[in-house]
Amino acid sequence: MIRAGVVALMVAAAGFEAAPRELGFTPDAQLELRRLWTTSRDAGAERVACLAGIMDDDSMRVTRVRPLDSWADSLMISAGEALELCAPPAWLGMVHTHIAHRPDQQPYARFSGADRGVNTMWWRRWNTDGTFCVLFSEREAYCEVDGPHGLRIFPHARY
Repeated sequence: MIRAGVVALMVAAAGFEAAPRELGFTPDAQLELRRLWTTSRDAGAERVACLAGIMDDDSMRVTRVRPLDSWADSLMISAGEALELCAPPAWLGMVHTHIAHRPDQQPYARFSGADRGVNTMWWRRWNTDGTFCVLFSEREAYCEVDGPHGLRIFPHARY
């Protein structure tokens, strides 16, 4: 019984170690994310996009962004359709904007419960780690890499 517990701990630790520890954005991805933020802010509505990139054992680099232009607001987007459009292997996750502010004028810089539900649906459906970000200012995002290998949080990713 003890031996099985030790093996389970070793497997869990190995999975946790396999998740990226660094997150970065290529110049092209940065430009597209800034465009997504500006479009969202100017329209006064949230926007959603697919993320592509390169993920290995210790880092995730976002290389491309595909706005889902057919939906103006992330509150109106069908989660099922977004999951299909942002599917691997071409896409490694999703990003959306949070342009609203809390009563103290600070941005909502974390995922909502509904956001977390969609993120979980994505990685469970595709059975792979996914990258999920919420843009909460012109150059800052809250991102998570989540999935079968564990959760990594990047609370102030600069793009």
